[in-house]
This record gives sequence, structure tokens and C-alpha cells, in this order.
Amino acid sequence: MKIGKEAVRRHHPMAAKALVSAMLLLTLVACGEKKSASSSQVVANVDGQEITIHQVNNELAKTGGSQVTKQLLEGLVARQLLVNAAKKDKLDTDPAVLADMERARNLVLAQSYVASKVKAPTRPLDQEIEDLYRKNPDWFAQRKQYEFGQLVIARNNLTPELNALMNQPGKRMDEVAAWLDSHRIQYARQQVVKTSADLPPQMNTSLKTMDRGALFVVLEGQTAILTSLQDVKNAPLSLAVATPQIIQYLVTQKQNQASEQLVERLKGEAKIEYSEQAKSFADLSAPTNGAEASTGKDQAKDPESVNKDVISRGVAGFK
Repeated sequence: MKIGKEAVRRHHPMAAKALVSAMLLLTLVACGEKKSASSSQVVANVDGQEITIHQVNNELAKTGGSQVTKQLLEGLVARQLLVNAAKKDKLDTDPAVLADMERARNLVLAQSYVASKVKAPTRPLDQEIEDLYRKNPDWFAQRKQYEFGQLVIARNNLTPELNALMNQPGKRMDEVAAWLDSHRIQYARQQVVKTSADLPPQMNTSLKTMDRGALFVVLEGQTAILTSLQDVKNAPLSLAVATPQIIQYLVTQKQNQASEQLVERLKGEAKIEYSEQAKSFADLSAPTNGAEASTGKDQAKDPESVNKDVISRGVAGFK
């Protein structure tokens, strides 16, 4: 979760190198075109590096546009300028940049293979759409909108004393903020609006029994989010309104299932060996001890969701 100045601090040199890696990869992929480009194909020249009409058309297809524009070409020129500057600084030989380029190349290959083997799913049947709508009332017919007030602190500042304060009946968020101020604990204040469709089932179950003003703690990575339930509104979606969303959900689900089956088949045909170190890696599907309020990011995931994460990371990159 990005919060104020912390979000800015996350733009470190490695993030810049990742951006350069992507640009270098895109430029290197196009090298073949540049060698055979005739003068009629060249639409711009940036310090001796040609940009061809084929690159422009490819960029247009990737962006989903319908018309070649000056702005599209200027975007390619800007990219080439940055790539030229990166090469001048020898970033194209930086080990971290090379690793990012290799990763991007492998992702493109994996995505292309899946696209060539997995057929586009057909439109879900009306009965499938109705079944999903009926079985998930929190997403649709009984959907609610929640407004939260939050104070975000470092997790190590969530002391037993602060926990006890949060658990006191009738305690208000302003009083918690005053307590943090008196103890010189830094925090970021924010307002968040979520619907029940955005939240994990266990959190929806808890919220249904809470009164307005109730306080609870959400643990997320190295942060603790002190949360107040400020307002609850009914926000139902009719079947007609929800149908496009349901169709997209079911189509994506079928694509994921087909991708999973493809990977399982490839696993069966391959010889895969894991080192002793790999065997010690954390298993996200394993249950954890202790219960804590969560948005779902820190909780143990069910095997099905973990498997879907594995597939998506393999063919679509890290989220």
C-alpha cells in the first residue's frame, strides 16, 4: 500500500533500471527491422537510430489505438532518446539491467506460447452468469459500500498498550490519533472506500457484525492499519448491470484454468529438480498460527488461489 512520502521513496535506482531494461528490450527487438528499412519506411531518425513505420504500427496495435498520431511517434522518439542515453551510460551492460531484460524476454515468450495454445473462451452461458450472481450476494445483490478512516503506522509500533486502546468500547479514532501524537509515533491518515466485492469473505463476515465507529487493526506487511468503520451503505447491483462484469470474470477464470492445465501438462513432461534451499522456501498455502485482522494479503491463501498466482506470475509477470 502506497502512503504519502513513503510511496515517493520507493522510486529507487532499481526501479529506474527496470524501466531502462524494458526500453532497451523493446529497442533491441526492433533491430532486425532497422537493418532492412528502406528510406520510405523510416519515419524518424534519432542520432542515427531509425524509427520505422513498422514500429509505429506495432506500437499502435499494442496501445489499442485506431489512428497513427504525431503523439504516438513522439512517444517512440522519446523512448529512443532515453535508450540512447542509457547506452551512453553503459546501462545496457549493467548486470541488473541485463537480468531485467532477460526476465522481460522470458515473459514475452511465455505469454506468446500460452496465447498460441489456449483458445479464447466462448461467452459464458446465461445459466452460468445467473449462478455466479446468485452464489455471491456480497458481490452483487447484497453488495455494501464501506467507508473507513485509517491511521497507518509501522507494525512494530503496534504495542500491547495501543492494542488495548483500540479494543476499548466507545473509543474514537481521534482519541487514538491523540495517543499516537503523545507517544511521538508517526502515522499517515487516510480515507478509504471499499465495497464488499473488494474484500475477502472473512472480512465481510466481521464487518456485518460491526457498528459504525468500531475500531479494528489490519496487518499488512510491515505496516499496521488502525481502522475505523465510519459508514455503511447499501450498494446492490442488479443482474443486468452486473452481467458484463460476470462475463469478464468467467472468461478470465476459464483462461486461467486452461493455462493451469497447460502448465500441469508441461510439468508432467519435464524433469524438474529442486535444491535443498528451494525446499525451505515459505509455502503460502500452509496455515499460519494465530488470527489477525487482514485485508487478505497477509493471510495464508487457499491452494487454488496460490496455484492461480503461480500461473499468473509465470505467464503475466509479477503483479
